[in-house]
Amino acid sequence: MAAEKELENGQFASLDSSRSQLQGSEELEKVSQSNFRNGLHEIIFVWVVTSAHWITQANLGNTIVPIRYIAEGLGVPPGASARQSWFAASYSCTVGGFVLITGRLGDIYGHKNMFLIGWLWTTIWSIASGFAKDEVQFDIFRAMVGIGPSIMMPNAAALLALAWTQQWKKNLAFVVFGALAPAGFILGAGWGAGITETGVRWEWIYWSMAIVTAFYAVASWWVIPETGGMNDFHSTGFDVPGSVTGVAGLALIFIALNGGSTFGWDQPKCGIMLGIGVLSLALFCWIETKVKEPILPMSLFKSPTFVAVAVSLCLGWMSFGMFQFYLPHFLMELRGESGLQATLHIFPIVPTGIIATLSAVYFLSRVPGYIIFGLSMLCFFLGQLLCALTPVDQTYWRMSFPAVVVITFGPDLSFACGSLVASDTLKPEQQGVAGSFVSTIINYSIALGLSLAANIERGVNPDGAKMLEGFRAAWFFGAGCAALGMVMTAIFSKGMSKKHAH
Repeated sequence: MAAEKELENGQFASLDSSRSQLQGSEELEKVSQSNFRNGLHEIIFVWVVTSAHWITQANLGNTIVPIRYIAEGLGVPPGASARQSWFAASYSCTVGGFVLITGRLGDIYGHKNMFLIGWLWTTIWSIASGFAKDEVQFDIFRAMVGIGPSIMMPNAAALLALAWTQQWKKNLAFVVFGALAPAGFILGAGWGAGITETGVRWEWIYWSMAIVTAFYAVASWWVIPETGGMNDFHSTGFDVPGSVTGVAGLALIFIALNGGSTFGWDQPKCGIMLGIGVLSLALFCWIETKVKEPILPMSLFKSPTFVAVAVSLCLGWMSFGMFQFYLPHFLMELRGESGLQATLHIFPIVPTGIIATLSAVYFLSRVPGYIIFGLSMLCFFLGQLLCALTPVDQTYWRMSFPAVVVITFGPDLSFACGSLVASDTLKPEQQGVAGSFVSTIINYSIALGLSLAANIERGVNPDGAKMLEGFRAAWFFGAGCAALGMVMTAIFSKGMSKKHAH
């Protein structure tokens, strides 16, 4: 997307003379200032737009931690964690699956318009989630909720990129944007646990979310300017066949993998859906080589380094999704903690996430990219390994706390470094779509990882009598994914060796 290209490159064409350069910079600053009435307007704008990120993560945390109350309300047995994983994974699937499409729609119909639609969509389907009568309805409604953040996230990035001409303001806004992710997950976890553990009906988790997102919709309409290209319409083509086949393929593969753990692989429907999903993705790849304006140009994959970064990101974030889902369950189901206690015990991801984000900003200009990217995979690996080896009766501070701290460095370091490494290996005109593709990988990988982990867990714990062994099997699988990411980083380290100056 054009806005994301501006963000990645961040450079203005050099002018012929120092005088014209000064005049040009003054003119650009005037354009930037004209987007906002005053400094307070800028601050409120950043708050409203970056809130899309914490809301995205809050919608995951508010379901994972109070999941036993939700499951009870929907008639799902307490030990059926494979069925419960649908509640979180269906949401992550659509968040990741639709990002490429919705970012492109923002380029065509205006980023502010799409951002507003994202808030309103989330509001409507959050209300519907509270009215779900069984787990199938709830899974469908949760998947529909996920489309809302998939609309908001790429268009929020575009709005932040277009709002200022001053690079330092863009950088600061994006640091805030990234740092809000762990805080959002914790806030959502405490939000859901606080509602259910005070005796309020679980449905109010989603109805209260609808109230908040409706407020943000109104605030976005009022705060986000129409100037500066933030709501421009562009009459460009849209890849409908590619969009349909791509999303259908991702959705069918997810449903098949998650359904295998729920219904059993002896059911023909799982294999049929998996086969159709793979064929749909193959058709998508063929279509993208034929259409004039593809949503994902296949030329991206001519770079072996980009492919290695994409696969490693997928493996690392698959691992992190297992941590997000299984650690709170370990604390609640096996250590007997309440949801609020479990939230408090995973709270260190907030300050650690901020430190990790600032560390990424500091080291990217001083250390080769493969070292930072490899370190992120090592953090994913060590965090999962610590979880897998933690005794149930051990104090939290011995191994659970270090696991929470260590693994939190994985997402922030991998996202920052992976995005820049991918940017280095691609042409300027490919920067925007590459950024959207990285977002797709991250969010869809969480759903994919939970699907595969649920299959492994059920294989170890088919009747619910070996919960600890099932959790550990999932964590060991997550550690293996991260280890494979380290190997790929080492193999392709030459293409990731660049340092990135501020």
